[in-house]
Amino acid sequence: MMFKTNNPVGDARSGTYGMPPVMPILSINELAELDTHGAYGCKGLVAGQRPRRRRRAERAAMKVQASLPQSSAGAAASDDTGTEWLPQIHRAGRFSLRSYAPATPWHMTSVPDAGLLNPFGVSGYPELDGPLIGKSTMNGNPWYFDAWSPYRHDGTSVNAWVAGLMGSGKSMFLKAFGSRETTPPWNRKVIIEGDPNNEWAAVAHSVGGQVIQVGSGSYLNPLDPGEPATGQDMRAWRKTVLGIQRDALEAIAHVLRPERRLDSAERAVIAAALRHFLDVGRTPTLITFVDLLQSEWVRSYDFRGLDAQTAVESANSLILLYDQVVTGVESGAFECDSTIEIDPNSPMLVFDTGSVNDQNERKKQLYMAAMSSIVERLCARQDGQFRIIIAEEGHELLKNPVLVDAWEHRMRMSGHLGVSSWMLLHELSDLDKFAKAGTEHRNKINSILTLSGTQVIYKQSAASLELMKSLLRNLTVAEVKTIESLSPYSALWRVGDQVRDVVQAYFSPAAATIMRNDENRA
Repeated sequence: MMFKTNNPVGDARSGTYGMPPVMPILSINELAELDTHGAYGCKGLVAGQRPRRRRRAERAAMKVQASLPQSSAGAAASDDTGTEWLPQIHRAGRFSLRSYAPATPWHMTSVPDAGLLNPFGVSGYPELDGPLIGKSTMNGNPWYFDAWSPYRHDGTSVNAWVAGLMGSGKSMFLKAFGSRETTPPWNRKVIIEGDPNNEWAAVAHSVGGQVIQVGSGSYLNPLDPGEPATGQDMRAWRKTVLGIQRDALEAIAHVLRPERRLDSAERAVIAAALRHFLDVGRTPTLITFVDLLQSEWVRSYDFRGLDAQTAVESANSLILLYDQVVTGVESGAFECDSTIEIDPNSPMLVFDTGSVNDQNERKKQLYMAAMSSIVERLCARQDGQFRIIIAEEGHELLKNPVLVDAWEHRMRMSGHLGVSSWMLLHELSDLDKFAKAGTEHRNKINSILTLSGTQVIYKQSAASLELMKSLLRNLTVAEVKTIESLSPYSALWRVGDQVRDVVQAYFSPAAATIMRNDENRA
């Protein structure tokens, strides 16, 4: 920056400012308005006369436009608002645009007229606060982010997803983000919903968190109602718990019988059994649940809307289904009372799904279902804590439509529950493996992605980019080209409708040692 003044005192209110051209802090609408009205702020000009600097800029812009490939120029010209343009600041400080984007139009005005274009307010970083994440590679500014900062900024949803190829740095970013959110003054409670490779254990221990492993004598009861927060209405809590237990049993049923979801008669028997345990003051487990269905209770209970024969047949169907966890090869982790005491105030809870990955994929999916039940119960406590839920195995969670329903419901209730949900994905093209396009299951998955206010996108394959363009209708040509050219540990951040930036995450040497998971790949 250059500063000249005739004022010996050096008053910054007078004199001449000179600086490399940079992008001012103007919204897309404000830029469009300047273009429409020709508000260049140059006094003393004859109507229609253009200042010399503007004429030079227009000639330069025409040369850049002429040098573009026809397809890129046409795509960029289709957007009148300038949203196709991603600026970049080089180390020398000069403002430029990537070769595929047209030049930015000049906007000239005086400081008094604009009230905004001053040399101390043109850095261009968004008004987001939070822990330090890294650095913007577009303007060199530090990038701060808290899960609730988008909402504080402009009301954007607090939910997000992260996607990227293997080795792009997405897991490293999430570990840095999650651990830094637990520090004052943010003090968020972070829950890692699925850690298949025991990568998060060291991160959790470094912040004083808890790692939850099952098997080898350790049990996690998905039907455990837990304890409500102090002062919470017990009647409301009992109703909430019944819903969570019912969803847990349905999620487990889908793992054991993926070809068919529970029918209405089976759901009626499950609901009646859960109410029975609540009425007698007992904590149900899968063992006691199956035992109840085998007892005379089924024949003596008056099921509203079900005749006795249908109730017995449905109970027998459920016995065959859930007994696989009680006495089958999937037993040993989820059928008994919990032996693990989960601390709801722990700064970080990590559910180590790798602890049951003993060549039994179904047991791992059962852990996902049991874990989801515990997470929903913690979120439902409404204890004044703000929680960030990170699905490290988003692709595993999306396989189960019941868990997809629970995730979407939690997203919609994020303001009520005080929860920010983050899903980690590899290739968006993998969605075709989980659910066919047009099905209810697939529509719910698409809803999760489109309703997320923040998207952190690392390098993607061509197939995934095509799907991303269909999901994110406002994804521009320049953003797509930026994603294609991203370097490792750099991501395109899309926060709400206005904020777009390319951010490189930073890690201290000590943090990198804890968070790295590429030693074997290297």
